[in-house]
Amino acid sequence: MIYDRRLSVCIPPEGFGAPFHGRLMPWQEHLCCELTVFHRRYWQALQAGSRADRMVQIPMGQDVLPTMYALLGGDPHLYRIEEAQATTDEDGLPVTNLTLRREEANYDLCKPEDLA
Repeated sequence: MIYDRRLSVCIPPEGFGAPFHGRLMPWQEHLCCELTVFHRRYWQALQAGSRADRMVQIPMGQDVLPTMYALLGGDPHLYRIEEAQATTDEDGLPVTNLTLRREEANYDLCKPEDLA
């Protein structure tokens, strides 16, 4: 795989529950490659009460959780990470496949010092 796209993983500010006043903090930066959401995967997610709008693969990424959010470089939309599946690629190296659901709400990104 060629990891040629930037992915920013964001989290809600600590101490804020949902709703968290529409603010997210950048947490990690990764390079990713986009995977195809096939017909079967899309409908399985829909039947489970979820949605699979996009899928990406990042190297390593074991600490990315399904409660986090993602911004893809070149895409103005925010995505909620619906599933984070640790696996290996065709070379046997550890990777994490992320299933992303496009968020309808607007969120602002902030730095920790903005919360003070």
